[in-house]
Amino acid sequence: MSRPYPLNGTLRDGLWIKPVQSKYTSEQVAKWLSIIDQDKFYDIGSVSSETFPVDLENLERLSLLHLLAFPFENTTMHYTAEHDMDVSTGGIYNRFINERNGSYCFGHNTLMLEMLRGLGYRAYLVAVRVNHGQAGKPLIHSSFTHLVILVQPSANDNRTYVVDVGYGSSCLMRPILLSADSDNFAAGLNGTERHRLTFSPREETSLSSSPDFSVDAGGQWNLDVGHKRLIGGTMQEIWRRQFSFTEAEIWEPDILSQSFVVSKRPLETNHFWNNVMCLKLYTVDEGNTRVERTKRPMYRIIIHGREVRKSFGAESEVLRTFETESDRIRALREILGLDVKDEDHIHINGRVPAFGALST
Repeated sequence: MSRPYPLNGTLRDGLWIKPVQSKYTSEQVAKWLSIIDQDKFYDIGSVSSETFPVDLENLERLSLLHLLAFPFENTTMHYTAEHDMDVSTGGIYNRFINERNGSYCFGHNTLMLEMLRGLGYRAYLVAVRVNHGQAGKPLIHSSFTHLVILVQPSANDNRTYVVDVGYGSSCLMRPILLSADSDNFAAGLNGTERHRLTFSPREETSLSSSPDFSVDAGGQWNLDVGHKRLIGGTMQEIWRRQFSFTEAEIWEPDILSQSFVVSKRPLETNHFWNNVMCLKLYTVDEGNTRVERTKRPMYRIIIHGREVRKSFGAESEVLRTFETESDRIRALREILGLDVKDEDHIHINGRVPAFGALST
């Protein structure tokens, strides 16, 4: 007997996602595949001939290869005169594919959506409220400042998965089934990190399904991340709510408006306004050259605040520290390959994350 929603891995009412034509051409999708190295597994001609194998295994592989190819970053928000994050479909294609830079969630997940659609996946975007509260503390949800992709990777059923290649640190590494089953997990960076989904009414809801108002109505999906840490001599798993979302679809005008708010509004909880943020996923290649890249051990390089940190999940080490904008700009360029020039320091002057005068 099939399990009921929200445990059965489908959208509410068993809905199916329709095929939607990508805003990118088959040539543009093929170029993305080449950059992320997916062409090593399937011929580029499979895109134009619509013979690319659309399945869950390739969805996981594509997600990881995208994370390995492009950085999560907001440098144009601070190091350009416009202080703008262009997340239009044309703008992000140029930013990622032609310039080989990155973006934040709106850019990453919009690009990923259109690439998946171009390969034949049935998918759409939903808006997300990020939790700024700490583990074990009350939830502090933002407005819609993030988005994720819902994907049905099989042509034969409507099982639905959550894909997110744009959260940054502790990002969802692999697709996770849209199910609140207590055994439903997605492996994270390594054995110390994993994700799960829960389903519950929002705490502040004004709706009830009972005349005495004792039962809250509605529901939202919640993605939690768990980290195993050594506390008091014992290994403990600490869970934290990352974000919450419903299944309501959003489109490019919504995304452009959401991104405008995130990139232009000074709020205490707006990490992008208050910080230059950049990180990228890497593989441990030594001793693993015969292993497929997406199966190798991985780590993150993170530039945040005044340091460059290499993170293995529960463990991390500082690789470099800096005191001036010239130090940080060199790190962005040399370590993560971003196109930030020395003279771009003038654009961050007076902004919250600025370090001060450029060193000589």
